[in-house]
Amino acid sequence: MVTIDVQTCFVLTGFGAALGGCLMQLTRTDEPRIREALFRYKLGLVLLVGMGLQALFPPEPALRIAIALAAGGVTCLGWGFHSLNGRQTSDAVFLVSVAIVLAITLAAAAGSPATFLWTLTTTFAAVGAIITVDQGVIVLRNPKLQISELILMLLAAAFTLDWLLILHRLMTVDAPIPPHWVYAPQWLLPWSALAYAVLPITVATAALMIINDRLMQTLRNRALSDDLTGALSRRGLRELGEQMLAMQAAHPNLVAVLMLDVDHFKSINDRYGHLVGDDVLRHLTAIVREHLRTDALFARYGGEEFTVLLPLRSVDEALVVAERLRHAVESSPCESRVGQVPITISVGVAYHRPDGTLDEALGRADERLYLAKQAGRNRVVAGGV
Repeated sequence: MVTIDVQTCFVLTGFGAALGGCLMQLTRTDEPRIREALFRYKLGLVLLVGMGLQALFPPEPALRIAIALAAGGVTCLGWGFHSLNGRQTSDAVFLVSVAIVLAITLAAAAGSPATFLWTLTTTFAAVGAIITVDQGVIVLRNPKLQISELILMLLAAAFTLDWLLILHRLMTVDAPIPPHWVYAPQWLLPWSALAYAVLPITVATAALMIINDRLMQTLRNRALSDDLTGALSRRGLRELGEQMLAMQAAHPNLVAVLMLDVDHFKSINDRYGHLVGDDVLRHLTAIVREHLRTDALFARYGGEEFTVLLPLRSVDEALVVAERLRHAVESSPCESRVGQVPITISVGVAYHRPDGTLDEALGRADERLYLAKQAGRNRVVAGGV
C-alpha cells in the first residue's frame, strides 16, 4: 500500500496555491471577462494558501480553520471557471455565495468534531458537484474543446467523486475521525492526498492556458476589427471574405458585394466636427448590422465607405437588401452629441464571379457606387450578374 503523509500534502496544497496565485498575478489584461476570472481564481488560491500556513501553528484549531477557508477557495475557483467561459455573474452573487460557504464551514469548525466532519464533507461534495455540472455544460456546448478545458472538467469530476465516496463512507462506516479530517477509506486516502497537493497548481496552469488562448483570440479579433465602429477592418474583410468565397465556390450560390458610402460626410465633419462624424459612423454600423443576416460580412473599407459581402439565395436579394439598408439609414437620423443629424447613403451593388477575385468584385461595386453618387446620391445602383 502506498504511504503518503496527508499533512505533507496539505502543505504542498498551500505551496501550489501560492505559486499559482503568483503566476496569475503576472497576467495582465484589459479584458473585463478575463479580469473577473483572474480575480476569482486569485481569491480562491489565497484562501487555499492557508492549507500550507496551518503547519506553522498547533493543529487545533489551525487545521480546521484552514480546511474551512479551503471550502471558500474551491468555491472561488468554481466561479473562476464560470466567468472564464463567458457566463457572467455579478460580483455581488459571487461574493455572497463565497461568504455563505465560509460562514457555514467556519461556524462548523467551532463546533464538535462530528459536526465539522459532516459539514466539510457535504460542503465539498456539493460545491464539487455544482462545479462539475457547470463545467460539463460548458464542455458539451463547446464544439472546439481545448485540452485545458477538458482537464478542468475532469479535475472537477474527480474532486466531486472523491468527496462523494468520503460522504458515502461517513454515512455507512463508524470509524474514528482522523486527525487530518479526510474520512476516506485507506485505499483512497493516499490518492486523495496527492490530488489535494497538485490541485491548485494544476487548476492555475490549465486556467492560464485557457486565458492565454482567450487573449490570443482577442488580439486576433482586434486585428480583424475596426476600432471605431467594431465592423470588420479591411484586413478582416479580406481574410474572412476569401474564406466565404472559397466556401461558396462549392455551391451554386452567388455572393453580392455592396459598397456603401455616407453622403456628404465631409460636410458633416466640417459643420459638426469629427467627433460627430464618428458618431455617424457608429450609428450607421449599428443600423446596417441590425438589417443584415448573420452570415453576411460587414466591414469598414475606409473613411466613410463600408462593404457588405452577402451570400445570396436569389439574384434579386442583393438589390432588396441594398434598398432596405438605404431606407433604414434614411429613416433613422443619428442621435449625436449635438442632436439629431440626418444621414443618407449611396450603395453600389456587384456580384462575385466564380472565375474572378474579391478585388475585382470590390472594384465593380465601387464603380456602381460612383454612379450612384453621380446620379444624385441616396440611391442604389446595381450591375448585372
